Amino acid sequence: MSAARPKIGDYPFTTLTPHLGVVEAGQTQFVVADVPGLIPGASRGKGLGLDFLRHVERCDVLVHVLDCAAGPAGEPGRDPVADLDVIEAELAAYADLTGAGLAGRPRLVALNKIDVPAAREVAERAAAELTGRGLAVCQVSAASHEGVRELGYLIGDVVATARAAAPPPGPARQVIRPAPAGGPEFEVVALGGNSFAVRGDKPRRWVLQTDFGNEEAVGFLADRLARLGVEQALTQAGATAGAEVMIGDGQDAVVFDWDPDIPAGTPHGFGPRGTDRRLAR
Repeated sequence: MSAARPKIGDYPFTTLTPHLGVVEAGQTQFVVADVPGLIPGASRGKGLGLDFLRHVERCDVLVHVLDCAAGPAGEPGRDPVADLDVIEAELAAYADLTGAGLAGRPRLVALNKIDVPAAREVAERAAAELTGRGLAVCQVSAASHEGVRELGYLIGDVVATARAAAPPPGPARQVIRPAPAGGPEFEVVALGGNSFAVRGDKPRRWVLQTDFGNEEAVGFLADRLARLGVEQALTQAGATAGAEVMIGDGQDAVVFDWDPDIPAGTPHGFGPRGTDRRLAR
């Protein structure tokens, strides 16, 4: 039904994990999950039943794919209707244990392997009984692709109906970003003349983390300070070209000669990124 190509073979469980494929049926697009089959006791954790059932719980529409060739192939007692009853019993038991709302989930039935003559006869008998139960049934062959297109459109119709009946989405979640609890992240203090100090935990920490022997690191520091708003704050504090700007405390302080004509984060024509003549010592 889709471009997905899961590994298949002649064994009961074709896969240990669900495979997803996107299907388009007319104007409806939906995702099909190929979920491994259930066995008796799955709702009690037999095999990987609980893992499989958790995946089933996420599906809006359930499609039972029933093997119509199992009985004719020599598996006594295998019948697609009986297999469906086993699956439904496990779904009901899982819902009782977990409260999963599977009872009202839309269901379809795909009677598979009708490319085998004996299986086609089994499918026709099963289709009559399942239709009488009120289930929508489609006879298909995954091998020859017979009926697969019709099954896609049938699923698409049910999906579209389920989407139309779903309640409208709630209002978009509003994201509130409060101001930092500690107040402003930095402050600019005038020291007299054309000298200023930038105080704050972030600028001080960034200065301590910077290798001033690495021009790239120096340029990165200048860009971070600019994005934090330090250059704008210096201008508002009255700093002019050539101002002495100190960041840090005591012996860890670093002094810059500030030149507002070459803002951080922009090309300034003095070599590669990180080459910054504002660094005095």
